[in-house]
Amino acid sequence: MGVICVLPARISSTRISRKPLQPLAGRTLLEWCWRAASAIRSFDRVVIATDSDEIEGCARGFDAEVVRTRSDHASGTDRVDEAADLLGAAEDDVVVNFQADEPFVDGGAVEGAVRRAEEVATIAAPIRAEDEWRSPAVVKVARAADGRALYFSRSPIPFSRDEPEFGTRARLRHVGVYACRRSALKRWAALPESTLERAERLEQLRALEAGMRIHVELGPWTEPGVDLPADIARAERVLSSKEVRG
Repeated sequence: MGVICVLPARISSTRISRKPLQPLAGRTLLEWCWRAASAIRSFDRVVIATDSDEIEGCARGFDAEVVRTRSDHASGTDRVDEAADLLGAAEDDVVVNFQADEPFVDGGAVEGAVRRAEEVATIAAPIRAEDEWRSPAVVKVARAADGRALYFSRSPIPFSRDEPEFGTRARLRHVGVYACRRSALKRWAALPESTLERAERLEQLRALEAGMRIHVELGPWTEPGVDLPADIARAERVLSSKEVRG
């Protein structure tokens, strides 16, 4: 079994213009994410998948391996699926979709997800603040006792009827990394867009709605990724500090 990490990257973004090329602490967001992925010992190969000349040029500038994919993909999962084909991934290989706006992912949690990827595995981290729990930009996950994902939502879940405020109840933020067996990724990408996926704009609901099992690996609290313009200053501050320490 091999483990291939693919970072899907497109130039357009709904919230941050040209997000992968956003400069942060002397590097692009794309390079920070590639460096984070490259530091994870489970990966045999780390590849950036894009349809953009600019992103390819940027990636080759920091010596990343690049694979060119089509421009008509509706989601990162679809782009990663094409990349897996182009890279010759075997049915039993694990293909990791490492989203190119998550520079703070915990490597240990990723390695745990790779180990638990019987079909699909992903990561969750604790939510510390009420505004994070209530923000539609933050994806939340409800998890069963055996680790299965029950639901992902932009709404504040789980909601307690008897304790509607944030309180001390444990709540989880979904982290945008998926470890998939090649066969499971192929099945996921072949599914049509689902009703829940369309409503929440969350591609993982397509797999969940079709009955696929998604294991949720619990990791420690980490800085959230870069999703909104307001995240840029925070990310730059943290990455600048990381660069100084390094």
